[in-house]
Amino acid sequence: MKKAILLMTLGISLLPTPVLSAAPLTVSGNITAKYQSQTSLETPVESGTTYSISVRGEQSIAKNMSLFLRFSAQYATNPQLGDFDVAFQGINTKMVAGFDQFGLIYKPKNFTFILGRQEAQVGKTALLYSRSETNIGYNRFVDGLSVNASEGSFKFMASAVWENNFGLPNNNYYALRTGYNLSKASNIGFTWAQYKYVAGNTTQHWAVDATTTLGKNAFTAEYAQSNSAESNKAYALTWDYDFDGKTAFYVKHFRVEANADMGGQSDFDNNNRGFHYGLTHLLSNKLSVEFIFKDQFSLADNAKNSKIEIWLKNSF
Repeated sequence: MKKAILLMTLGISLLPTPVLSAAPLTVSGNITAKYQSQTSLETPVESGTTYSISVRGEQSIAKNMSLFLRFSAQYATNPQLGDFDVAFQGINTKMVAGFDQFGLIYKPKNFTFILGRQEAQVGKTALLYSRSETNIGYNRFVDGLSVNASEGSFKFMASAVWENNFGLPNNNYYALRTGYNLSKASNIGFTWAQYKYVAGNTTQHWAVDATTTLGKNAFTAEYAQSNSAESNKAYALTWDYDFDGKTAFYVKHFRVEANADMGGQSDFDNNNRGFHYGLTHLLSNKLSVEFIFKDQFSLADNAKNSKIEIWLKNSF
């Protein structure tokens, strides 16, 4: 927390003195309910429902500059399936709430700078690293600086952050992705990242990706590798089909070896391979439902593990 506050203070001090804007406070957020069940050959069936709310406020303080703050809360009938850090909150904790994101946003021309506590993704499909916005509470995000920019057919994303892990090693990383639009429907990209453990070990990672859209079909492929001596490769292949603008179906095939991603934090389960199947439907312009089936196998012993998730999400 002290590091994050110091970083924000330093960043604000380097910018021109802001003049309070008359712009109103912008408020957005989500209310979700998620049912989840997971099984494997080695552990009993785990199931439960989590109820979450996140509210994000953004206040303009000068031209192209604003402050943001997010409040989140979650109740989990089964704490082991919650989106908060059980190790930090306690194994029997079912309810968590608090301010879990905050910082400064600066948007000059085609750039967006975010300084503070925020979600994180490395790789086009988050194959290398993910701390998603669906996470809740302390220990679930990163502190630092991220940059997004575009110029013509080029896109640029970079980040320099350390993990917000209370009482645990606060590993840090640098990441860079450059993308190029071959056409309105196709894009290619390259990602480089360096992940440094507090203990001193540092790993290098790279990935290449390609995306194309053909009618109602969208395809994305990403391949990643690290400089670890073994078990250092990963890939993800995705197909999305949009039926009518309201209903869509997707399939994701992946394989993430134990040392391929950054700290075992791929958006796909580390040291696993398999398929994810999903169906999404918009009930209204704010309300949606999503069904997900994850059919996976451990790369360590080929043990089967599967997950079912049903999401009901309302945005405001």
